Amino acid sequence: MTTTAEEAPEAGVSEGPSSARRSGGVMAAVAAAMTLAIVLGYAFVAVSFTVPSSPTRPAVSAAFAPYFQQRWNVFAPNIMKVNRSLQIQVQWRENGELQRSEWVDVTDAEFSAARGIPTPSRISKNSFNAAQTYLTRYQALSTDQRDRVRDTFIRRVNDGAFAPMDPSALLEELDDLGGSRAALVSYLRYDYMLVRFSSAFGSAYVDHDVERVRWRIEHDRPNDFLHRFDTERQTEPSYTTFGWRQPAVAPSDEVQAIYDEVIERYTGR
Repeated sequence: MTTTAEEAPEAGVSEGPSSARRSGGVMAAVAAAMTLAIVLGYAFVAVSFTVPSSPTRPAVSAAFAPYFQQRWNVFAPNIMKVNRSLQIQVQWRENGELQRSEWVDVTDAEFSAARGIPTPSRISKNSFNAAQTYLTRYQALSTDQRDRVRDTFIRRVNDGAFAPMDPSALLEELDDLGGSRAALVSYLRYDYMLVRFSSAFGSAYVDHDVERVRWRIEHDRPNDFLHRFDTERQTEPSYTTFGWRQPAVAPSDEVQAIYDEVIERYTGR
């Protein structure tokens, strides 16, 4: 039978639904593939980043640690049992007389400023993380080196004045006490960083140009679980105290202005 022009279907009418189904199928397949890739990528990063023995952890950690870092010892069986905080003390001149501040708990100030904030900035753990890192590098030193670094790093110069020890001379002195030179260099670099930090923070806190700084790490062990509601402490806080350091250079005006704002935010003054 012959089909007339009037009976023939219009162009595209019979192919439209089929074409739409093919297009929808392609989009669904692409979406499924992208979803699967995201899920697999997330699973890979999560496993690599959280399992301590993962061979891919170093590479993944280097890329994602600034955004998703967490400490494995938050969980059992190596749960953290001691809270550590960084406390600093500074000296400055006033009318020619050397003044000394009280111990300033930097970590407590940071935590107090972030208390009650659902999503606090990671900067609120700045001194807490610094205390952990510094203590780890300190413990990597030999016994004689640890005894020495708890003393001052200041030398006497002409006319009875004082100045920071020469870095090369200090390194050689400590290296002669034994231990790993690499661990020593790592420790001294962080010690230098804490000098700069304490100088800027302390200058803003006491509102004077700081001449010397020192710090200590407080080790505070909470009561055991069965005694968590007791008002009496099971153990008293202990301290690891380090000697006076003298900054080689004062903080720049730009850096000091930042710390002035930090102190204003932390203390409200």
